[in-house]
Amino acid sequence: MVFWIAGFPSIVCSQNITEDVMNELTVDRPGIAETPFTVAPRNIQLETGFEYYKRGENQLFLMPVTLFRTGLSKSAELRVSVKNITERLDGKESKGVSPVTIGIKTHIIEQRGWIPETDILADVVIPIGNSSFQPESTGHNILLLFQNDLSDKLAMNYNVGFLWDGFYRDEMFTASMCFNYLPSTKIGLFIEYFDFIRKANFEEHGVDAGLTWLVLPHLQIDLSAGLSFVDKSRNYFLASGFSIRLP
Repeated sequence: MVFWIAGFPSIVCSQNITEDVMNELTVDRPGIAETPFTVAPRNIQLETGFEYYKRGENQLFLMPVTLFRTGLSKSAELRVSVKNITERLDGKESKGVSPVTIGIKTHIIEQRGWIPETDILADVVIPIGNSSFQPESTGHNILLLFQNDLSDKLAMNYNVGFLWDGFYRDEMFTASMCFNYLPSTKIGLFIEYFDFIRKANFEEHGVDAGLTWLVLPHLQIDLSAGLSFVDKSRNYFLASGFSIRLP
């Protein structure tokens, strides 16, 4: 189970159909699919919260999950993320932190008709310390991020790419598709499908859904839940948190 936490980005899914509608607060949580939007230069954005996973007899508590974002230019941002982990298995409890993930998200194509808004996200996954939550070697993630605005209130964002599984020293293919609906300028709803595939006969697929509430122009809170399947095993997860932008 530890590889799942160490290899994946924070749970994220776009709730921003346009930057104007959401007061320019483009966030990368909750859900799985990343958004093809970057934080503006001279802005700092903090996205944090908790996540809970139930996978068979294994329980994981991530408190907090933190993503720091800051604009480098009009089309690029720097990202740093880390997770504090508590694992309960067979009556035993282990605590530690995930590897630090440092990345750059770069905007490359603006939406024109059915040509989607497109970004590329490249991360380096860096082990810190020698706990059971740390892989033995440095890894990398590479994702293409897309979004199509279907109307003023409906959008679809989707990702494809590869994530580093440091515990198996292998890459996993990932794909996700998220549908977002804004019933108002403050409330966002989403539902999505996601898949993770590793060469060594491993596939996990699932669905999740949730909502966001824009409390203030630069403060948003979220709640989401989902389930996934590995072989015949059913897994559950729950997440909640907030995002804030500081100019």
